[in-house]
Amino acid sequence: MSPNVWVEFNDDDVLIATDGENEFYKWTYSEFEEFLNESITPSMYQFMAGHVYKNIDKDTLWMIETEDYGGHHDCEMAVDAYFDLPALERKELHDQQLLNLQAEYTRVEEKEMAAVNWMLDDTPFDPASPIYVEVCQYVRGLVDKFKAKRERLEREIHEEEQWRGGWEEDMDADPMYDHSEEI
Repeated sequence: MSPNVWVEFNDDDVLIATDGENEFYKWTYSEFEEFLNESITPSMYQFMAGHVYKNIDKDTLWMIETEDYGGHHDCEMAVDAYFDLPALERKELHDQQLLNLQAEYTRVEEKEMAAVNWMLDDTPFDPASPIYVEVCQYVRGLVDKFKAKRERLEREIHEEEQWRGGWEEDMDADPMYDHSEEI
């Protein structure tokens, strides 16, 4: 028999174990940060959570379902896997994540504005319609959803940009950088 839980990324791009109705476990940023004693960026989280996602096995899913799972071993393995990557590959992960976040921010901002504009339209459709109130409430909900996602993306973009200020700038600026000396 197979476990009834699986892992997936939720709407906030956080890795969770679920059975479709209940959330059994959530791999948060802080779970990975515990092994670093410092903050991680969204690209680091995506790599580490992706590592857990790809490597989770049936026994682990059983442990999650029976609530006998702490996540520490998988998180530690994911952190180690991230730092086992060559420095340039980690930099490429950060650069790509920043591009992805900026593109997603643009899409969400456009959706938010489209919903706001629909609400500001004098008569989006007949106010006498029996579904008028429900549709307006639904669109207000969309505005709130897109606003929250846009604000989260703003924070994640800021976090990702903060990573871009350390050793990688010296590496880009120094044409004589010896890649064999990567950390």
